[in-house]
Amino acid sequence: MDFEFTVGEGELKVRLFIGIRIPDEIKKKIEGLVISELKKIREARIVPPENQHLTLKFIGETQEADIPYIEKVISCSVEKVLPVRASVRGVGVFPDEKSARVFWVGMHSEGQLKKLNNLFEEELAKAGISKKEGRFKEHITIARFRSTPNLNLLRETINRYKDMEFGVMDIKEVELIKSDIRSSGPIYTTLFKTLTD
Repeated sequence: MDFEFTVGEGELKVRLFIGIRIPDEIKKKIEGLVISELKKIREARIVPPENQHLTLKFIGETQEADIPYIEKVISCSVEKVLPVRASVRGVGVFPDEKSARVFWVGMHSEGQLKKLNNLFEEELAKAGISKKEGRFKEHITIARFRSTPNLNLLRETINRYKDMEFGVMDIKEVELIKSDIRSSGPIYTTLFKTLTD
């Protein structure tokens, strides 16, 4: 990218990620279908609707002084890719059914969000802010499992919704989000938002 910015130094750190918020109408459809089924699985810890998002790039613990640079990276990268239309469909688990830890709803953008992730990874790694991970998968985490869930119930839910279409998103905004970890669950605060016409 053709800009220069000095990465800051300091003691104050925040936990950050770059993400996309999910429209209410899609969250309501997920809630009414998939989440109602997941609630039958006692090991499932449901992600509250207000916290449902797609993570484009997890940055982690970062100096507060680096935030202006990160915002510039987001703005310059987004200009090259967005707007993007993506369909929200299908479900699955990480890493696999027998040792499931995360239940997700899929997102599909024909590789455009992967392209955006690559731009973030390259520029943030170049500045020494975050390492390149190279394992991006478009998904929305909607539940985590405290322990191995009931496999029969899990498979029933996956089979029921593996081809379900939950809606289509016209993605124009990307956000830099601060994550405060609490015993009751994370609190997400938007620090920066970019809008593409």
